[in-house]
Amino acid sequence: GGGGAPGVELDSWALALPERYAGPLRLGDPPVLGRVARGRLLLDLRCVPAAADDALRAAVLAVPAED
Repeated sequence: GGGGAPGVELDSWALALPERYAGPLRLGDPPVLGRVARGRLLLDLRCVPAAADDALRAAVLAVPAED
């Protein structure tokens, strides 16, 4: 939803990964949630505090390579 400011767009940066990362990241520990758009998983970095950067990096690197 738009919350208290519907229609307002906020600047942000997203990390784009292959869509196949969505499931493993969502089911990981810690779970990492993003959104899928145009065949890519987008992780909005505006929502990630700097203290969580290492955990996010480890979660992404833990996704198995494609066969």
